[in-house]
Amino acid sequence: MHEQEHRLQSLLTGQNFNAESDMDEWLETAKGYAHAYAQATNGIAVLSDFQNNVNHIYSGLFGQTLGLPEYAENKNSVFEHEVFDNIPDEELVERHILELRFFRFLESVPATQKPDFNATCVVHFQRQGMPPLSVLHTTRYLLCHANGSIWLGLCTYAPFPQTNEVMEGCIINTRTGETVCLEQFDSRLLSRRQIEILSLLAKGEGSKQIADKLSISVNTVSRHRQDILTRLRVTNTAAAVEIGLRMRLI
Repeated sequence: MHEQEHRLQSLLTGQNFNAESDMDEWLETAKGYAHAYAQATNGIAVLSDFQNNVNHIYSGLFGQTLGLPEYAENKNSVFEHEVFDNIPDEELVERHILELRFFRFLESVPATQKPDFNATCVVHFQRQGMPPLSVLHTTRYLLCHANGSIWLGLCTYAPFPQTNEVMEGCIINTRTGETVCLEQFDSRLLSRRQIEILSLLAKGEGSKQIADKLSISVNTVSRHRQDILTRLRVTNTAAAVEIGLRMRLI
């Protein structure tokens, strides 16, 4: 499992969930949405239950040509590894990082408005003996608890006009049609000083070197380093640097 995928799964399944009386009814309704999408578009719809670490995959004719059954339930993961196996590693990493950014963005959105947004990107399915196939991939969170925890997510996949170009992922407010400026949001994740320190870490400099260069104490550098890990939701400096580079923070 990619480190980004492991981090994302830990975030999604480790939320503070509340037991609600109508959960079974909501789950069945959401399953109906996923099934209807797959049937109407011939695409793939994946309903992820983050509270119970389960996913439900519904496949139209497009998904079935990839060898997916019309319906499958996976009780061991919220992620659709059967689908991920068709996506190149580099694109899969970018997909996971986009959802990480999406999750962080939604922390600033009221619970009732979270379902209004989705994260969209184009990935390329690899098929043996055939050219890569462009696929539009969208992630949305269907249902949130009153405390803001995201319970049900829906990921969809549908063929997209053929392109070999890398298309920038984006977050869209589906109620207003507006696209979220990720660069402006990302820039608020870290302070100016933290970005400065992360940039020096990316160059291989240690805490003592950074402290001398910025005329601050080593303890201050250490505190900033820990804050950077917390804000980017990573466990080590290498992962922080990778996220910082991919999010264009540095």
